[in-house]
Amino acid sequence: MKKKIFACFCSMVLIFGIGRYVHATSYTFDMGGGSWVDTSDTNDVLQMYATVNPDLKDIQFSLNVGETSDSFYFAKIGTNETWINDDDIIPGTVTAYVDFDNPDLTQAVGGTSVGFTGCLLFDQGWRLIWDDPVYVGSSDSLYFSIDLTDVSYHSGWWQGPDGSACVKAKVTLLNNPGDPPNSVPDAGILWLLGPAFIALGVLGRKKTISGFKTSPRA
Repeated sequence: MKKKIFACFCSMVLIFGIGRYVHATSYTFDMGGGSWVDTSDTNDVLQMYATVNPDLKDIQFSLNVGETSDSFYFAKIGTNETWINDDDIIPGTVTAYVDFDNPDLTQAVGGTSVGFTGCLLFDQGWRLIWDDPVYVGSSDSLYFSIDLTDVSYHSGWWQGPDGSACVKAKVTLLNNPGDPPNSVPDAGILWLLGPAFIALGVLGRKKTISGFKTSPRA
C-alpha cells in the first residue's frame, strides 16, 4: 500500500514538473522596421493604398507556448478612387510583408481586396480579406502564426481616400514539431524531476526482482 502511495506521489511530481517546464517555454518577439504592403496588383481594379505603422519597430512582446499576443496596429489601408466602377468589383491582390528583428525574418501574408455596391445608388464600399493565419517556422526551431484582421469600409456616400480602415496584427506561439525555443529545463525543474525518476526506477527494479522465480535445484 505504501509503495502505491509513493508511486502516485512520484507520478504527480512528474506531471507537475513536466507541465511547469512546458508552460515555462517562452519567446520574446521584436518587430522590425521593414514591414510594407504591396498594393501594385490593384492598379487595374480597385486601386488601394497602404501606410504601415511607423512605430511598429518599437513593439516587443513575450509569449509562452500556446499564447496569443494582444492585437497591435499594423497598417492603414484605403483606396485612391472616389467611385466604384465596373472594374472595381474585380478582386485584386494585396500582399503584406511582416518584418521581425527577432526572429530575423520577413513573412508575406496574402490578401484579396474588392469593391462592392449595394441596392441603392450611393451605397458603396470595399473589403479586404487576408489568407491567414500564416504559419512560420524559423531555423532556430521557432514555430508561430501571424494573423491580420480583415477590414472593410462602407458608406451611403462614397468618400474615396477618406474611406480607410486600420489593419491589426497578432502573433501566436505554437508547439513546434521539433525542439521548442528555450527548451533546456532550468535547475529547479531538474531538481524536481530527478528524484522522481530515480524513485520510479527503484520501484520498477524491486517489482522485477520480486516477480522473478528461480528454478528448483536438481
